[in-house]
Amino acid sequence: MEQYKDQITRYLPKIEEFLTSVILEETTVTLTETGMIDTDSGYQGLGSEDIYLFAHDAVSEQDIIAILDKEWFGLLSSIMLGIDEKTFNEKTIDLLKKFSEELQNTFKSVLNDDGIEFDLGEIQPVAHAAMYEQLHHTEYLHVKLEVEGLADENVHAGILIGNPDARIEIEEVVEEDDVPADGFKEMSNGESILDQEEEISGSYIEFEDFDDDAPLDIIGEDGKSMDMLRDVEMEVSVELGRIELPLGRVLQLAKGSVIELDKLAGEPVDIMVNGQKIAQGEVVVIDEHFGVRISNLITTRQHLVKMN
Repeated sequence: MEQYKDQITRYLPKIEEFLTSVILEETTVTLTETGMIDTDSGYQGLGSEDIYLFAHDAVSEQDIIAILDKEWFGLLSSIMLGIDEKTFNEKTIDLLKKFSEELQNTFKSVLNDDGIEFDLGEIQPVAHAAMYEQLHHTEYLHVKLEVEGLADENVHAGILIGNPDARIEIEEVVEEDDVPADGFKEMSNGESILDQEEEISGSYIEFEDFDDDAPLDIIGEDGKSMDMLRDVEMEVSVELGRIELPLGRVLQLAKGSVIELDKLAGEPVDIMVNGQKIAQGEVVVIDEHFGVRISNLITTRQHLVKMN
């Protein structure tokens, strides 16, 4: 991963040029620290209120994540929008997408000139709590940057680059039939299973052939029947956040008590089916009723990564 550190150091003047063009202030960017972090333990050490601009390079199959201190909310919104926003909301998310698009366009020509091919697609602003399930590596290079000139005090940024040798591999489960066609499985001592078991007798059974013209209400057009699920109950719930409290704290709760959850204002809520998260969304109000607009579906691959 040393080559990535050298590349980032070489591109620091370009980062300064980009920030100066956006913020309209002369900036100086300094690389202060680099190191490898483990996804499970090191991830918890990242700032929970910071901004994460997530992208996955389809060419190298690496995650590339830009990290901005929470102070960047106010800096970018005040300069680019003329308002002071300091949390994740619809305005700041759109602002960060625009900022990310301009950053990507700035480096596209530079990287192409160096013969580096990449395809980041759309860079997504995500909160700390929602980023873990999108990670594709068990180890990341963490580069810390310090930016001078944007505010009275220096602000910080960072970059996470997935280790290509530490990808999370999802292995497909393939059932292998290790029993020969004759029904005799040979053991290590040369005997077959049938040699050690009592003789089993059976009779031939004829099965009735399926009718190809079976009605569609029994067998669906794609070979799957939905009728069998018609009476299956599934509980759909929306989880705003979680918190663990000691028993003593629970006993102190009373009317009017405020419980602080682990999610920030503006973060997506979790949509659960039978206790399993299937999507994320944002809370909306429809005709004086609360609702949830789905913004992200959890893929089967992400479920497998989480289980592993």
